[in-house]
Amino acid sequence: MRAPTRTLVLLSMLVLGCDNKPKVDPAEAEAKLQADLKSAAAWTRNNKPKDAEKLYNEILQAHPDQPQALAGLAKLRLQDDKLDEALSLADKSIAAKADDATVHALRGDVLARKGDHAAAAAAYGKAFELAPDKSEYGLPHGVQLKLAKKYDEAETVLRKVAELDPMAQFVYTELGDVMRAQNRLDDSLKTYMKALSMWASDKMAHAGAAQVYEAKGDLSHALDEWSTYVRMDCCSPYSTDVAKKKIVELQAASNAGGGAPPAEPPPAQPG
Repeated sequence: MRAPTRTLVLLSMLVLGCDNKPKVDPAEAEAKLQADLKSAAAWTRNNKPKDAEKLYNEILQAHPDQPQALAGLAKLRLQDDKLDEALSLADKSIAAKADDATVHALRGDVLARKGDHAAAAAAYGKAFELAPDKSEYGLPHGVQLKLAKKYDEAETVLRKVAELDPMAQFVYTELGDVMRAQNRLDDSLKTYMKALSMWASDKMAHAGAAQVYEAKGDLSHALDEWSTYVRMDCCSPYSTDVAKKKIVELQAASNAGGGAPPAEPPPAQPG
């Protein structure tokens, strides 16, 4: 073939789009993407993070802004306690798709782990706003508001959760904590008792009630509640470092015939 003719053929191929690249069917590509996302999520659930991470990275090579893959990697980073990376990935996922409540809740998980309670509350609040029927987003929203000392807001949210799902575990215990923090001792105690009437295994409600009784100077009932807590949880750090020490302290005060010692709030109860 003479040079001019060869040049014309090449030009014709370019014009016609004959670049010899295989054509990709969009429907097949989307099906593969969804299958890969499903597989990566399964690897994560089955505690095979390396396999999940490899697949998520392959997805992101082809789709750099794929929100589910970004969120999946964020979850893996959270599991590894790489909180800054997890937060960055969650933010990128939200930037790509802002209306996914699960990713806002994931962002709340990261911020809560970092101890940024106000920001965590805002993230969970956004998740609850997007999915107002999901008490699993409302409850941590209220808890983080409590930890941020925004007690009025926390009470409003927790009451909404209780109305939405009266059997949501710990919602009344958290409400009791909010009221106790505001020194509303009688209301707090009633709320802890309501929690125990619904969830007899709720050791946190016993610990909360013990602290109310101690604040009211009722050593006998405070000892009963702390003792119940220890029977339910013999050996956790909270039981050893807080509950058992409180029992010894209150027994000493009771034997001395005095009132309750000055009530210092114990460390936060375990979740």
